Amino acid sequence: MVHGVAHQVTDPEEKRTALDALVDHVVPGRAADSRPANAKELAATAVLRLDLDEVSAKLRTGGVNDEPEDLSLPHWAGVVPVRRQYGTPLAEADLLPGVGLPGYLTAL
Repeated sequence: MVHGVAHQVTDPEEKRTALDALVDHVVPGRAADSRPANAKELAATAVLRLDLDEVSAKLRTGGVNDEPEDLSLPHWAGVVPVRRQYGTPLAEADLLPGVGLPGYLTAL
C-alpha cells in the first residue's frame, strides 16, 4: 500500500530517465542497448511520479490460514506459486547479420 500524491511527468528528459530506469529494472543494461524513444512515443506515454509519504508491505510464507468454520466449505484453498523466469532469447528474423546476443541477456 502506498500513500502519496501522483504527478504527471511532462519534462521529456525526466520521462526518458524514468522509462530507462523502468526498462533497466526489468532487464539491466537493456535501455542503453535500445533505440531511445522518439518525441511521438514520449508524447504517447504517460509517466507518473509519486513522492512516497507512507508505504507498507505485507509478506508471509506458508499455506492458507483458514478459519475452522471454513474448513467444511466446498471451496478450493491453497497457494499458487508465482515465479519470474526468462526463456531462451529468440532473435528477430530481420536482425542484422553479426548482431550477437548481448551479455546482459545471456546473464539472465
